Amino acid sequence: MRMTIRFEGGSRIEAVLLAAGRERMRVAVDSERDTIELQKVYGVWRTENGEALEIEAMIPMAGMDVSGFCAAVCPVALAAGREFSCC
Repeated sequence: MRMTIRFEGGSRIEAVLLAAGRERMRVAVDSERDTIELQKVYGVWRTENGEALEIEAMIPMAGMDVSGFCAAVCPVALAAGREFSCC
């Protein structure tokens, strides 16, 4: 699943979701050598360095079924011009 992440300062990056649970995600970012782990702490997603961020959008890749994806991980997002709720 492709995603857009927005940091507190307003900068945005695009990433690919590799693995996710209710409180942790592993993502790959083109500009980074290693994958990045995101962790939900007291309801806020944070980087390994503690920087707060927002999952701005999650876009399923072609052929991917997201109907069972956890609502705690996937907020209401825009996908191909229409809203979807992951669960």
